[in-house]
Amino acid sequence: MNTATHYEPADLALFAMQLLEGDEHRRAAAHVNGCAFCRQELARLQGDLAAGAYAIEMHSPAAGVRERILHQAAREKKIAPAEPAERNPRMELVERREPIEEPNLVLRTRGQRATGKERSEREDADEDRPSPRRSSLLQNLMLWLGWAAAAGLAVAGVWLYQQREEYHARLISQTGEVERLRGEGAGSRRLLDTMTDASAQQIVLSGTSQGAGDAAPEGHVLYAADKGTLVFLGSRLEALEPGRTYELWLIPADGRDPIPAGTFRPDAKGNANVMLPPLPRAVRAKAFGVTVEDGDGSQSPTMPIVLAGS
Repeated sequence: MNTATHYEPADLALFAMQLLEGDEHRRAAAHVNGCAFCRQELARLQGDLAAGAYAIEMHSPAAGVRERILHQAAREKKIAPAEPAERNPRMELVERREPIEEPNLVLRTRGQRATGKERSEREDADEDRPSPRRSSLLQNLMLWLGWAAAAGLAVAGVWLYQQREEYHARLISQTGEVERLRGEGAGSRRLLDTMTDASAQQIVLSGTSQGAGDAAPEGHVLYAADKGTLVFLGSRLEALEPGRTYELWLIPADGRDPIPAGTFRPDAKGNANVMLPPLPRAVRAKAFGVTVEDGDGSQSPTMPIVLAGS
């Protein structure tokens, strides 16, 4: 670490993640307390760590952190075996490392020294044995990464739940649209069947003109009694006051009361239509008529009849 001026970002990252121990941690804390620049840099690093914990993405440590950790572990002093105070004149048992399960023991006299190969093997064994400091660093790093991964999984779970709810709502909307189109398709087929039915009655309805020189209103009815389907087209109809409506009536041939066959209001050009109103089947029509009613229509016609035809 550079204690002459300021700490490097990699060192401050280790300090922020609580990966410094002992005197090194105390020296870093003392320096940060007395250095405004390093305090500001430490606050920025802590903010980045906190933001990474609440975000889904996992961010790599600052540049040089990995090299710093490996460098710290590499420069740890090897713990040399302590030499006995006095040499035992008796023969010593020294363990020799061999690639077998049981250790092979070599007898060495007082004057013999360990060979270069044995010293190299002993040093390799010391290097393979992880130091307590390096183990602590790795444990703290794995603990921090596990906590960040758990936070990321929690955020991902919330996002997946929101996506599922959105897809569910979209599916319901699309299902309603399909049902609407299906209903329109069925109505179009019924309308086409009515217009091409050779047995359907074709009746012209006429009225009286409202003023001199004006064309009289008229209507055309196409009625298929066996299917109970009807199409009415009106033209040159007079505009109505608000709250008033035209109503079409089917007058049965058997003398029953007139049956309401739909209400309508003309557009600005005096045109209007009634398409496939709900009518009972197999009712033969004697005539059709149009009256002016209040509100949304009536169950019995109100005189006078402004259009009539049979």
